[in-house]
Amino acid sequence: MKQKVGPQRIGEILSGFLDAEGLAGRLKYLEVYGAWEEIVGPGILPHTRIAGLAHHKLYVDVDSATHLHELRTFHKKQLLADLQARVPGILIRDVVFRPAAPNDRR
Repeated sequence: MKQKVGPQRIGEILSGFLDAEGLAGRLKYLEVYGAWEEIVGPGILPHTRIAGLAHHKLYVDVDSATHLHELRTFHKKQLLADLQARVPGILIRDVVFRPAAPNDRR
């Protein structure tokens, strides 16, 4: 790759560095965490924990049966749509809510 001569925008420099170091993909996943916090809000956030992202599915552990039922039944479609809109660079096809392991519960 040819180096540019002269001034460059800081965003271009950082983007090039992150790509070269293989960190750009990881930063995209951090966007999912930030988006999740904003989308679910302070009422639900303390009861959830993102467990991972695999095969275009976001896995979310939920600390109580009541919140698990509420998220699966009433909020899943809207949360998925909001995530897809907020983080278009990552393909998320489903949100899987599952009970948190007993030692993971708050």
